[in-house]
Amino acid sequence: MGIVICNRAGGVGIAQGARVLEEGGLALDAIEQGIRPVEADVTIHSVGRGGWPNLLGQVELDACIMEGRALRAGAVGAVRSFLHPISIARRVMERLPHVLLVGDGAERFARECAMEEGENLTAEAREAWQAWRAARLSEDELARWPDLSLAPLAQDAADPQRTHGTTIFLAQEAGGHMAAGVSTSGWAFKYPGRLGDSPIIGAGCYVDDRYGAVACVGQGELAIRAGTARAVVLYLKMGLGLRAACHEAIDDLQAMRDDLRSFVMIHAVNARGMPYAVAWGDHPNPRYWMWQDGMGAPELCEAEHIA
Repeated sequence: MGIVICNRAGGVGIAQGARVLEEGGLALDAIEQGIRPVEADVTIHSVGRGGWPNLLGQVELDACIMEGRALRAGAVGAVRSFLHPISIARRVMERLPHVLLVGDGAERFARECAMEEGENLTAEAREAWQAWRAARLSEDELARWPDLSLAPLAQDAADPQRTHGTTIFLAQEAGGHMAAGVSTSGWAFKYPGRLGDSPIIGAGCYVDDRYGAVACVGQGELAIRAGTARAVVLYLKMGLGLRAACHEAIDDLQAMRDDLRSFVMIHAVNARGMPYAVAWGDHPNPRYWMWQDGMGAPELCEAEHIA
């Protein structure tokens, strides 16, 4: 039985992903085809074109994709001049002996693969960044920009309304093979070059056909430090049920509560195709989209919430 789930931002693409599985297609295709519309939607400010820029006014995009049969994965980080990082990440997985490319190297590879280039900074995002910067800098600092320390601004950028982001997709095709994908523009007004959990295999996503598929959204630094996605899969391997495995991973995160600025939300599907999602922290309305074979349309589901 085919299944695809995604977080709320992925709602604009889940129908495309579901169609792939409904027609007997691959989980990897469902992931890529589901995420690309999210990356192209300029009204979503946490993913792709239209995403909030970094402190220098540059949109830097990250993505990863993984399949659960042979544990192959590809990821890219800090991509600026290409429109679909999820497709670049898949080419990394399929064409290179590496897993993660960043910055200039990722863009060079994307160009070799004839990936679609474009400007990701929209007028709306530029104006929001300019207003945010002007409200925090003196006239002298604005005159010296960007020749000043950015670290204090990076601290100020960490507010809960800006650290929600990312889109995740998990899919299982009819034969049981699974895949996961993540795409994001990252933390709004982040320090240039910052990578969150999204392109980090084992933190932002992990898949093993024997046990399940997992992906995270929210405050990526915490998911990196706890290896959250891989941890859930390992708890499943140890014999825990899906909900219990996710709760164990939340318990791991609890040690970092003093550093929690927003939330971490875990999305998971076990090897039997059962979905589950849980949010830890200050999430205003944790929900996720889910589609399974036989459903006329994707359904918006409630996730568990642990404050």
